Parts: sequence; structure tokens; C-alpha cells
Amino acid sequence: MAEVVVADHESNGLTIVGGGPAGLAVAFYAHRAGLPFALYERSTTFGGLCRTFHCGAHRYDSGAHRFHDRDPDVTRDLRALLGDELVRVTAPSQIYDRGCFIDFPPTPLNLVLSAGLRGAGRIGTEILAARLRRTESTSFADFAVRQFGRTLARRLVLDYSEKLWGLPAEQLSPDVATRRLQGMTIRSLLAELIVPTRKAGHIDGEFLYPRGGYGTIAERLVESLPAASLRSRHEATRIECSSGRIRRVHFANGAVIEPAGRVVSTLPVTLLVALLGADAPPAAREAAAKLRFRHVRLLFLRLAQPRVSPNASIYVPDPRLCVCRVSEPRNRSAAMAPKDETALVVEVPCFADDPVGRLGNEALAERVIDELASISLITRSRVIEWRHHFLANAYPVYALDYRHHMERMLHALSAIGNLDTLGRGGQFFYSHLHDQIGFGRDYVARLQSRHQTAALSSRPSSTSPSASPAPSSISPA
Repeated sequence: MAEVVVADHESNGLTIVGGGPAGLAVAFYAHRAGLPFALYERSTTFGGLCRTFHCGAHRYDSGAHRFHDRDPDVTRDLRALLGDELVRVTAPSQIYDRGCFIDFPPTPLNLVLSAGLRGAGRIGTEILAARLRRTESTSFADFAVRQFGRTLARRLVLDYSEKLWGLPAEQLSPDVATRRLQGMTIRSLLAELIVPTRKAGHIDGEFLYPRGGYGTIAERLVESLPAASLRSRHEATRIECSSGRIRRVHFANGAVIEPAGRVVSTLPVTLLVALLGADAPPAAREAAAKLRFRHVRLLFLRLAQPRVSPNASIYVPDPRLCVCRVSEPRNRSAAMAPKDETALVVEVPCFADDPVGRLGNEALAERVIDELASISLITRSRVIEWRHHFLANAYPVYALDYRHHMERMLHALSAIGNLDTLGRGGQFFYSHLHDQIGFGRDYVARLQSRHQTAALSSRPSSTSPSASPAPSSISPA
């Protein structure tokens, strides 16, 4: 079948490749600004990792997602889209460690009860000794031990982080802490000991959540956009580049487009480099080979019981278990499950080539059910059914040298004058939904600023009052 080349909008339009949160955010703010765009997504639906699935009367998200009210402008925009569907939820989280559940973030009293007085004393001594050693944190292990002492660091964050990212903590960058442990410090924990009602501003605990599931956010964004600008079932297979510009984008369905304006890629940046092939700058190809993403295998378990726990999330750091995080959808919204049943969503991180990644779906489900039963979280006989989802490229792996390779790759790609990368995958940045929407807002604002600057610079002298403004276009970044 002959390829058909389709011209893509006017010169100041946007070609957005990838319909996850970042791509939808760019489209949303571009539409608000009056900028033409076309959004291309490989799946039949938009949303990426911001999706809600259905199983009978059950709804469940692609992970233990929460919306954090950290950017007032983004929160205001989402409230305008969702109205009273977006509600504030307060639900605890816990860590299952050594046969007991510990509050997360932990309270001092909870730690004493779980570790015993002698263990709590050892933890306190380790924290003091670590603080007295003024050594630089060259790895996440160094940072965590200096922050919490060796015993508490291992129990709270090291085992879990190693399981999530698939590397020993000594091989993980300290940057892991800037996002995962935001709001949790020894100072905040001690403050709770003095004022028990004071809680650390950690990302767990209180959050915003749509009544009908996290995917409602993506659904409302899509509904706000012109349908003619949204192209599902468009999986990019090749990107042609010459003379420092993207010339063509090829899709699996045979479509080919010639972008006239800027191309915004929210694809995993390693995939973007692969799609560029030999057209990618050599430095970008070399750097991309050094970066990895962590995948997640998601198991939905439908249970014949009204509730398992009151927790929003349960973290399972035990390295002997493949289960990493467990969430119960009904604890985010009662609309997520029927009254007489509940469900658990289980996240199992993996690389495609490791033992868990190669395990068959049924074998993985059996293992997950056995593991949850072994820690007394479920009873096997109450599992009615299960479903499996594979979430590719869910987490950028923050290895020790990731920043060097990431910066080198993004710098090399900047030589492609009409290309911009955005989002968790596009920027290789472990970001939350409010970040990704904010990045889309800021990106469009920068385009508008350049557009206005170009328009002003193209105007005739103000001494000619009858002159009308000349057409303008967005200049390359």
C-alpha cells in the first residue's frame, strides 16, 4: 500500500506525539491559547499511565495514583474541568515490614512499638552518629543512611527503592530522594513526637482524587479538546530528520505526516532516539544506550469481601517478594467498588529481561496471590478473578550516572531545531501529574511569548499608523 503524506497544520502549529498526561496538557493549553495542534497516540484511548480500567462494577487505576495539590494554577484548571468530581481524600499508607505494618511516613511512637525500646534506641544512636559525619552523599544509600541512620533507612526506603528501580541503593543517584521522600525528614518525624497532631507534608496521606477514578482527569482533558485534532491508533514507527529538522513522522497504520511547525515528543526519550535511527545525533544514540526505564506489571484482584484495610497504599519492601505496592481502590473513592466486594491493585516492577519480566501472566498471578496470602493480607479462597496489565517505561531509572547521560542526550537532540521533548519519559524525569500538566502549561506559555516577540519584531515602524501587523510564526527553541 502506497504511503500517503499528509501536510500537518500551519507553520505555528504543534505535532504532539504521545497522548499521555504531558501530551494532553500541551494540547489543552495550546487549544486554550488558540494554537493549532494534532495529537497522535498509539493506543485506542488517551491518558497513558493516567487511566482507569473497568471490571464489572469495579473501577481501578493503572497504579496507586493520587493528585497532589502542589501547583495552585494546575489545581484550579483541573477543578474547572472536573467540578465536584475532584474530592479531597485522607487515607493512611503503611509499610509491611518484618511481619508488621508500620505507618508511612512513620510516627516515632509507631517506630518504638515496631522496633521495641532497644531497637528504637539503636535507631536514635545511628541517626545521631550519621548526622555527626559530614560526608557528601554520592549515592541514594549515602543520603538515606545520613538522613535516617542505617537501620531505619533500610526499613523505610532502601529495600523498597532497590525493588522499585531494580538497582542496589549504592548504584542509585541521590536524586531518587528529591521526589520519593519529599516532606519526610527526621526533623518532621521528631516534630510529630512533640506535637502528635502535626503530620509531615509527605506525598502520602492527603490528596485529591476524582470520584470515578484517576483516569477521569485524562477523560475530561480529552473532552475539552476538538475531536478533529485527536488521532488515536497512531503508533510512531519512524521519524525522518534532515538539515536539523524533523521532516516526516511515519505511523504503523501507514499514515505519514510532514510537520510544518514544532514537534513535541512525550515518548520515552530512548524510544524517540530509536525512532530517529541514523538521523539521531551520535551523542544522543550513545547516551540513550546508557539509560533504562523500569516497567510495571499490574495485577487486579477482585475479592469476595467488603474491605481489606483502610490504607490508600501498602508498600512491601521485602526483597524476597515480587509485590512492591498494593492499593485498594475503594479507599480512594466508594464508587470504585460495589458494596459487597473490594479489589486490590498490585504493582510488580521489572525489567523485560529479568525473571519477573519473563514470567507468564498466570504464573505471575499465582505468585502474587501466594505472596499476599503469606503476609495475611488476603485469603486465596476469596479471590474471584484477576486481570493483568503491562505498563511499559513506567519509571526512569536514576542510576548514579543517569544525569550525565540524560543531559548529554537532551543537548544532542537540541540540534534538531523543531523538536521538543516533554513529560516523564520525554525528559527522563520522575514527575507527578501536577508536574506534567504544569510543564505543558509552561511550554505553551513560552511558545506564546516567542510568538508575540516575533509578531512585534515583524511589525513596521510605529510611525506608519495605517500599517497592519504582518503574519507571525513561532520561532524554534
